[in-house]
Amino acid sequence: MSYRYVLLCSTILLLSQSLLFAQQTPKSATTNAETIKIGISIVTSDPTGSTQLQGAKMAIEEINGLGGVLGKKFELLPVYNENRNYPRAQALVKTLIDEGAKYIITSGGSGMTMKAAEITIPSNVMLITGSSSSPKISDLNDNDLVWRTVPSDAFQGRIAAVYMDSLKVRTAGIIYLDNPYGNELARMFREVFEKRRGKILATAKIPDATNYQNLDFKSIVDAVFPSKPQLVYIIGSGEESAKVINTAKTYFSKDYRPQLLGCDANYNNDFLYGAEQSLIEGMQGFVYIHPQNYANYQKFEKAFEEFQSKASNDAAEMSATSLASLLGAVSTNSYGATVYDAIYSIAYSMLKAKSINPVDVAKQMREIANDNEGATLINVGEFTKAAAILAKGGNINYDGASGTLEFNDTGDVTAGTYIIWKVKDGKFIEANTISFP
Repeated sequence: MSYRYVLLCSTILLLSQSLLFAQQTPKSATTNAETIKIGISIVTSDPTGSTQLQGAKMAIEEINGLGGVLGKKFELLPVYNENRNYPRAQALVKTLIDEGAKYIITSGGSGMTMKAAEITIPSNVMLITGSSSSPKISDLNDNDLVWRTVPSDAFQGRIAAVYMDSLKVRTAGIIYLDNPYGNELARMFREVFEKRRGKILATAKIPDATNYQNLDFKSIVDAVFPSKPQLVYIIGSGEESAKVINTAKTYFSKDYRPQLLGCDANYNNDFLYGAEQSLIEGMQGFVYIHPQNYANYQKFEKAFEEFQSKASNDAAEMSATSLASLLGAVSTNSYGATVYDAIYSIAYSMLKAKSINPVDVAKQMREIANDNEGATLINVGEFTKAAAILAKGGNINYDGASGTLEFNDTGDVTAGTYIIWKVKDGKFIEANTISFP
């Protein structure tokens, strides 16, 4: 299959999703007052969106099959947004709350989560994300109602700066998306890079837009490349990152070829096939991934692959699943695991609190996940065991599919793993992995 054919298929699938999802919202007729409603907001152009949705579905199917929580079953209410359309995202979150959702999972970027939080926090609704990584989320005045099961970019930016310093890179330019994700990742990289005596020669912002068909990238490129930094750090999604590099082609010569550094948001085939191959050969970057050789993830992955193979065959589901297979990358299932853990963390916290009220549940999130003294270790696939312990007033320490969950004071996980990816012969390869702490 040619790359052009893949891109054409991706475009067709995206268009079909847009038509299918444009007016789709939860329907009151299909909801049950006796269920615990969990909303999930999916961005259909996000290559990880389908796996996040499937991760939530699998967790809920497992929990419901084992009797549910406090005598109630979970009900998943999905809504769909085509891209980073913030007003529509907020409208969809309001719809979910009106339908009775007290827990909402967000995907599609940190900006989407920040905008959703403006609605959920005043409504005393718990917001949890398995993919939004901006450090800004940690700073929200959220009454302990915003959580995430994916590491903050405070780690990604720091790791990137330390790694570049180890390669003797002393000067850098940064081109970054002007939204909470891009601004904070750029800030963290700069802060650590300069502390290690590196120098940032120039920076430029990419406007946060729903598409970039009419944007002139030349002024962005011209603000950074003429200073000839050793490194150019490009922080953006696949489309805009590819356009930046293609526009910068005139600056590449036998005398000057900067090291290009990417991020998790451009680790996908939109970027790989959109950028000129000769320019990105040797480019490196970082992306979150599940821990390596980790038994809980391996157990999850086996069950997840089987679950996906039996997924619903309705048109919308097929479109999303097919799109993910075309644009998928090594780390895609890792985001299925983070959302899976989000659901289980909520379920265990409800059992611990003996309540489905988000305020009560939030007070127990650290109690069921952190390695507290006397707590019983709970692995993936041990819901019945955990429920029995919690029913007797015992304590558990849930080690999830995405890693050993430990929530800090701001609701962030404190450990994680990143791939150092590299472009070689037109493909992403795994150059190394880095774990923290």
